[in-house]
Amino acid sequence: MRVSLIHMKTRGSVSEALSAACKKISEAAEQKPNFIALPEYFSVPGFIEEFSSAEEIFQKTYNPTFEFLRKVSKQFPNIYIVGGTLVEKSQNTFFNTCLIWKNAKLLGSYRKRNPISIEVKIGISKGDKPFVFPTESGNIGSLICADIFNPEAVKQTVSLGAETIFLPVASLSTHPNVKGHPLSEKIASENGVFIVKVGNVRSDAKGGRSAIIAPWGIIEEAEETFSDKVITADLDIQRLRRYREEINKGFSTPQ
Repeated sequence: MRVSLIHMKTRGSVSEALSAACKKISEAAEQKPNFIALPEYFSVPGFIEEFSSAEEIFQKTYNPTFEFLRKVSKQFPNIYIVGGTLVEKSQNTFFNTCLIWKNAKLLGSYRKRNPISIEVKIGISKGDKPFVFPTESGNIGSLICADIFNPEAVKQTVSLGAETIFLPVASLSTHPNVKGHPLSEKIASENGVFIVKVGNVRSDAKGGRSAIIAPWGIIEEAEETFSDKVITADLDIQRLRRYREEINKGFSTPQ
């Protein structure tokens, strides 16, 4: 199973963000991955704390982002597109939602279950359901950024059979200065899952560093530089399944 992450800088406009994402998706597609994944809020100019409401973000970004994801999915029909996140509206409620696409078809969606304080302030509501989807390359699940701090959300996703968890994240000025990916590594190791963390960066914020993490360690990660980058790695699903069998038996970690 091959995955490509689009590690992105934030942009000043929706069109700039989508243009940058399109360029890197095309670059990633040349590496023939099974999945291409984008960051949380990848099309939002600047970042969400610069907006007064979820309604404002929705009005500015939803339609162009949704249509962009549909089009790139159609352009690369053999690749699953994990569409970062966008602000979705359902009746009068707003969610931070990850959409999964293939060949211009929307296959599923996941709503963030643990929105942070700034999201709650502008009107982002909590999702309430886990997401796991079977593919030819194994079962994939999704969490979004701070969901990784929610043990119940992690547990439910793993219990439903997720072998690879895509984790779109975004940088905030309030993000703690954490060295490495200690929580993601711990969850990957204890649960026998791959964590595919795909983030964005901006010059005045910490966090948002992309990484592909196996139960046995970090496979690839973004450098601490303010630039766009495609990160591609092959995930050994058979090794993962052997690892999971062993930890379920309570044996020592296999090599």
